[in-house]
Amino acid sequence: MLYKTVLTIIIALLGVEAMGQALTGTIKDKQSQEAIPYANIWIKGTTTGTMSDMNGMFLLKLSPKDTLCVSSVGYERIEIPAKNITENPLIVFLSEETLQLGEVTVRPEISRAKVLFQKIQERKKENRQNVEKESNYKTYSRTGVYLAIDSTSRINRFIPNMEELMVTVDSMDIRFTPIYLGEEAEVIQQGKDSVVYKHVNGIFPKLNQTIESMILLHAVVDLDFYAEQINILYRGISSPLNNSAMSQYNIYLNDSATVNNRQYYSFSFSPKNKFNPLFTGRFTVQDSTFALTEIYAYIQKEANINFVNGFRAKVNYSKNDKDEWFYDEQQISLNLSLRLNKDTVSFYGSQRINDVSKGNWFVTKDTKFSTSKELNEVRPRNWNNSPEFSSVNNFNDETYIRVEKLKENSVIKSIDGIGGIVLTSYIDRGKFQLGPVFDIYTTNAIEGQRFSIPLRTGPELWEHFTVGGLIGYGTRSGEFKYGANFAWQPGETDRFIIRGGYSDDYTLVSQDKYLRFIKKNPNERGNSNFISIFTARKENPYLKGEKSIKLNMEFNTKNDVCIEIEPYWLYSTQTPDVRFLRNNTEYENYSNYGILFNTRFAFGQHYDKYYFARVYYLTQLPVINFSLDIGQTSLPGSIHDDLGIYAQIHASASGMLNMGMINMRYMVNGGYLLGDAPYDLLDLPTGSMSLGYSKYGYNLLHFATFAHNLYTNLHLDWTGGGIVLNHLPVIRKFKLREMVSFKCHYGMLNDSYHPVFDLPGYYTAEMSKPYAEIGFGLTNIFKVLRVEYVRQLGSAYENSGFTDKNGILFRAEMSF
Repeated sequence: MLYKTVLTIIIALLGVEAMGQALTGTIKDKQSQEAIPYANIWIKGTTTGTMSDMNGMFLLKLSPKDTLCVSSVGYERIEIPAKNITENPLIVFLSEETLQLGEVTVRPEISRAKVLFQKIQERKKENRQNVEKESNYKTYSRTGVYLAIDSTSRINRFIPNMEELMVTVDSMDIRFTPIYLGEEAEVIQQGKDSVVYKHVNGIFPKLNQTIESMILLHAVVDLDFYAEQINILYRGISSPLNNSAMSQYNIYLNDSATVNNRQYYSFSFSPKNKFNPLFTGRFTVQDSTFALTEIYAYIQKEANINFVNGFRAKVNYSKNDKDEWFYDEQQISLNLSLRLNKDTVSFYGSQRINDVSKGNWFVTKDTKFSTSKELNEVRPRNWNNSPEFSSVNNFNDETYIRVEKLKENSVIKSIDGIGGIVLTSYIDRGKFQLGPVFDIYTTNAIEGQRFSIPLRTGPELWEHFTVGGLIGYGTRSGEFKYGANFAWQPGETDRFIIRGGYSDDYTLVSQDKYLRFIKKNPNERGNSNFISIFTARKENPYLKGEKSIKLNMEFNTKNDVCIEIEPYWLYSTQTPDVRFLRNNTEYENYSNYGILFNTRFAFGQHYDKYYFARVYYLTQLPVINFSLDIGQTSLPGSIHDDLGIYAQIHASASGMLNMGMINMRYMVNGGYLLGDAPYDLLDLPTGSMSLGYSKYGYNLLHFATFAHNLYTNLHLDWTGGGIVLNHLPVIRKFKLREMVSFKCHYGMLNDSYHPVFDLPGYYTAEMSKPYAEIGFGLTNIFKVLRVEYVRQLGSAYENSGFTDKNGILFRAEMSF
């Protein structure tokens, strides 16, 4: 892990001056001496306050002139002037308040809480619409990712602001290394947002994109608690205001307070089952509108989200010029531990955010909202100095200077380089890049062990142009194979990109040429799974020799529509297991040429750009591709000039559906090939004969199986967030995730396809029923491994000879 080396780095520290007295304390029942959870603690005459956690503990800043108020349902309210508080931490005892009705004792406010919460539900749609219809405003946000490099195992005081780079703990200093720093200003006009200023820096430049895409995009989210659920770290967590909240949450009415002649009600909430992945916290509403004025939400330890030690969210609302409640500020803090089976002590709620150990990662974001028109006269990069955003604690120049110095450290550079290899599949050496790394070593039946040197120039040499190539050697064949390629971005953006290349190499017959539109780096010679390389029980013999010339022209629109046009010429030669037979005549070679069109619709979703390539991550927005390939095959000798053209239509969609704690990843494709075409253009489902789990292949099929011109493929993958395992004693400590996968292929070979060559006997075009396989397994084993038992569904192909009945597969996989 990255932090194991970074622990040795010494950085200068920044401090945040504390405002007032940081008071910690515990709320207890006066009679039983037991802690009172969810007690309401606030400063008299204000809406500033907090709530005690599961252990009755709290933290609140007081000035000498303040009065501390404490209340809880069923207890008498108590007020303590700050000047009378002489102990820190403080123990506050509450006396039980009861109403005597004959022989029955009734706690007050219980039924009233339900009535008031019903009012909140009735006005929820209206209040959410009021927030959403504010279509003209500005935001300024500051995001930080820090690594704790020196700490004790326990922390004796809370960290109220994660902006601090130094806090005192047990008479020691906890030092946080800034990994990522980001500032961003946005203008929202008529509901459309545009970034007008952005400044990003970090000690690992090659990881900045991934930190944004894999962590910040899914952890630092829009906190709309009026919605039914909030998607955090690929999980849909039900809001405490959702329509079925009363069945999922315990809702308590803590107290009411009068501020500026308005009544405010304070509620607290906690999961009815602590092992369900839900929030705990408190919120305040105004009496007349029943609109949220503030809300605090935490995710507790028992929610068992991988890597997460603590999550805290806070949203404040304020009245706009229309006298309606709108966002004032959103704050998010996340405490992550990437170490193996690391877990914190049994703290609850916000305390787990501050249970600091070396190696923990802290993610924070503070976003301030403003509808002020005066900001129109201020440059966006200077908004951080304006009164409207004064509460956002921005990074100063000294912080960025330290980051720049850290980036020059040789250890930091090494870690950044390793991270870049994992993310981009290239070893970046500045002016040159080696990769894709999965192409460096492969195996097949013709070449035996194949060693390759794939190389290209890097952005440090030419920012908008790259040229590269590949040379490979097979230990069994004794042959050298080679290729050359280039890519050119004429402008400052990737609106236009031109690519081209020539190669003389072996290629797999069962190779999905459309997969590159779904995954930008499909590794044409490798399979992106080292487990498959080293556990294959048979080397793939179904390769053909191929010389190719391709030219690709890509056009990207502003709305994330991509159009690609690729003319090509291929010259194929037969190998011992891939023969070209036509009417009992064998051909050593053939050629085909054509043009491939592809249109991609990404619907504005997030992507990363790695040197001319856009990489789209699975989200709830699908990526849809439509492809059309038109070409003609030419055989040696003029007698075959009568071969007509072929055309192949192909479409695919990939994405993810979030269903609460379960998410489903999907990829579905289908196509139709017609005309005079060689059999390697048919849909030949890719198989795997190893212990490596294939994401977009079939794990029980052999290398040569079905061959169809009209076809469809479906790949589904469900991940449970511990929805079952989290409720099992002992087992839940391992934070395992349930996995279910389903893969299906169906196709046929009809008369619209005119075969140029006879279909080899090891392929079958007969399909009586769809082929399907289902898998059950676990992921998050040691936090990095997935194991799945896969079984063929049905018995139609059980004794076919081209598929296994079942198997146990492995894949390296890290997920929340």
